[in-house]
Amino acid sequence: MVGTALLDMYAKFGRMDLATVVFDVMTVKNYFEEALEYFRVMQISGVEPDYLTIISVLNVCANVRTLGIGLWMHRYVPKQDFKDNVRVCNTLMDVYSRFGCIEFARQVFQRMHKRTLVSWNSIIVGFAVNGFVGEALEYFNLMQKGVFKTDEVSFTGALTACSHAGLIEDGLQYFDIMKKIYRVSPQIEHHGCIVDL
Repeated sequence: MVGTALLDMYAKFGRMDLATVVFDVMTVKNYFEEALEYFRVMQISGVEPDYLTIISVLNVCANVRTLGIGLWMHRYVPKQDFKDNVRVCNTLMDVYSRFGCIEFARQVFQRMHKRTLVSWNSIIVGFAVNGFVGEALEYFNLMQKGVFKTDEVSFTGALTACSHAGLIEDGLQYFDIMKKIYRVSPQIEHHGCIVDL
């Protein structure tokens, strides 16, 4: 606690050199909370974060379950040059999905000009684990028709959705397609979903 107060004080006085020394010598650190504190110090000091910092802070929000900061980041990201950064958007979708804010995740996905396999998997799995079965399978099917080849994570999302909804026939069909057409070797997650059917 004293270390955090010193860190804050040095940053307020523009002494980032001393703030860094304090941070480095702190013996007991809650790394997630300290990372958030360090980010706050950056903001107070006028240091502009890069996209890697934003991704790190978003991951911390997910790990310490601080939705408030995640929501602040949601307002912050579009104001910066990060709204078109695929990695930032993918991480933002993951955070929203973990908190059950799937509509925010959907908005991020829909606003993305460029999407990757990770983008598609993030939204599919996000829908699936939050009980939005129809949406998970709809996006899974859209992905199959698009340029991205479904992988083991995509199928985990589809099978999770089927498992949550008790869609036995659909789940078995996806499992069969996964092996025979896409040549994806079933992992423990896939077998777990089949058992849950």
